[in-house]
Formats: sequence, structure tokens, C-alpha cells
Amino acid sequence: MKPAIHCSCSDIWPIAKFQNHPKNPNRHSHEQIALLAKIIQVHGWRRPIVVSTRSNLIVKGHGRLMAAKVAGLTEAPVEFQDYESEAEE
Repeated sequence: MKPAIHCSCSDIWPIAKFQNHPKNPNRHSHEQIALLAKIIQVHGWRRPIVVSTRSNLIVKGHGRLMAAKVAGLTEAPVEFQDYESEAEE
């Protein structure tokens, strides 16, 4: 069963389409990702995964993507954000 989407989003993407940002400084424990996966399954999506229109890379939501994979989901909500440069991104 697909989790409900309770957030605004621009589109729904297949999980495989998302690309992690190689400069993402955040790290998540296995326990944190497992808990987030359960939350998404029970309560649905409360925040989309945010992708840069400049690079097409994730800028917010790496943990949500990891949780979606753990939960066995095939798609996730995506929101796009404009950045003018790599430094701003």
C-alpha cells in the first residue's frame, strides 16, 4: 500500500530517479532511517524530497529517500528548488 501524501509537491518520482548530492554532509543512523521508514508508512509523506533544478541532485531529504528504500516504496514526492550556483546549492 502506498503511503498518503500530506505535503505539497511538484511531482511524484520513481525512487530510482533520485540522485544523492555527493556533498551532502548529513549522516543518518540505521535506527533513525528505520524509524523514519515506519513513520512514512504509517503517517504518510509530510515533506517531499527537494531536488535542485540546476543539478537535478537532492538538496534536502537524503534521509527520507533512504527511509523510502528501506520501506520498499517505489516512488516519492518531489519538490524543485532553483539555485543559481553550486555554492548556493
